[in-house]
Formats: sequence, C-alpha cells, structure tokens
Amino acid sequence: MRIRPAAVAGYFYPGEANELAREVDRLLSQPKPALPAPARGLIVPHAGYVYSGAIAASAYLTLPEQRFRRVILMGPAHTKAVRGVALPDWTHFQTPLGAVALDTDAIAAMNGHYECHIDNLAHAREHALEVQLPFIQVRLSGCLLLPMVVGAIRSETLAECLTAMMQPDDLLIVSTDMSHFLTEAEAEQRDQDTIARILSLSDDLLGEEACGAYPLNGALCWAKRAGLRTHLVARGNSAQVSGDHDRVVGYAAFALC
Repeated sequence: MRIRPAAVAGYFYPGEANELAREVDRLLSQPKPALPAPARGLIVPHAGYVYSGAIAASAYLTLPEQRFRRVILMGPAHTKAVRGVALPDWTHFQTPLGAVALDTDAIAAMNGHYECHIDNLAHAREHALEVQLPFIQVRLSGCLLLPMVVGAIRSETLAECLTAMMQPDDLLIVSTDMSHFLTEAEAEQRDQDTIARILSLSDDLLGEEACGAYPLNGALCWAKRAGLRTHLVARGNSAQVSGDHDRVVGYAAFALC
C-alpha cells in the first residue's frame, strides 16, 4: 500500500477519529433536501468545516445509501501550479476515519490521455479534495476513489474525459468555493450571479467567481452533454460564522441530476 497521509486533519476538520465522526454525524443530522431525480453529481465547498461543512453536508444528504461504486472527485490546485489534470500515484488516501482505496486501474488508464498526468506533489497537501473524504467515508462507504486535481484545461477536454470515464454507478463530486475576499454585499451579489450561471450550465466561469472554475467548468460541460440539470441545495458565506463582513468567502452546494 502507498498511502497519502492526511495533510489538513486538525486544521480544516477535526484530527481525532472520534471527534471527526461526531462532527460529520452532526453535520449530516440536518433535514434532507429533496431532489427531482437521483443525483449523478455534487458541487460542494471545501473550506474548514466550521465555515462550510453544513453546506457541503446538505449536498451529501441528497444521496441514497450504497448506490455508487466509485467517486470521481475533482478540485482545484491550491498548493502547486497544475496544467491539465494531476493524478496521484498512491493506492489509498488517509483520514482519521481510515483509508480510502483509489481506483489505481483507472488512474493508470487515464495517465497520458485528456491532459492527465501523474503528479503526487499536486495532491500531497491539497485540501480541496481531502476535506470531502470524511463525508465520502460516512455517506459512500466502500466506494473507490478517483481523485483529480484540475488546473488549466479546456472545459470541453475535461468533459470528454468525464464522458469516457463516467459509468452509471459512478458519482462525480466537484469541490469548489465561490467568491473570495469581497465585502459581504459584493460577495452576495457576485455569488448570486455565479449561481445563476451554474444553474444555466455555463462552462466559462472565471477564478474570481469560483476558485474551482476549471473542474467546475468541465463538470458543467459534461452535465450539459449528459442532459443533466443543476439544482441549488444550499448557500452561505464565511461572515455568517466569522463576523468579518469585509473579507468574505462564498459557498454553495448543488446536485446534478
């Protein structure tokens, strides 16, 4: 086994197993949102759980138990510049709740295609993917994981990759926050505009609108081709927790179905 250890446990989410399990259970204890059809994908925020955990949990709550075989998890690159798609060369990702097995066969098949390449350094300290893992371990126990750190890439290229990879029993999860470091009034307006564009399946979002714009654009392009629609599940911002109304980060969660 080649294991990527948890990098942000104790910082973005609790670092002790029992405390983390209790926190995830608490976040998942909110009412379950209704969807018009089963979700094929989720768009979820990736800040610390104190800021966006409840919003992310609202999306995971829309999923039925034990429906999926594999999770394709995409997020932006925060710690290393990436072009195309960075794939890991580990066999498992670790959190305090245990190890998640990676789909190593799929990673090997993708390497060298659709601008995908092996780059462990891009994954080593990337929080956008890691903060989703405890939710996946609780709500999607036993699923294989296909993690993708997505940098500069055409939305059409990423959509073609997803079309080739996605199977009927796969779930796509895109990890992205919305606007960053605006005043609360500015953030609310920009995020409202961004949410409207996500709901219309626009695939030309910019980084100032969503920090995970590259994976998000590719997912929305794929969703449009697959005949899916986006449904807003929850939204909020950091000021609602921190009280800082001058440097605000926006969050939103969606389901693709």
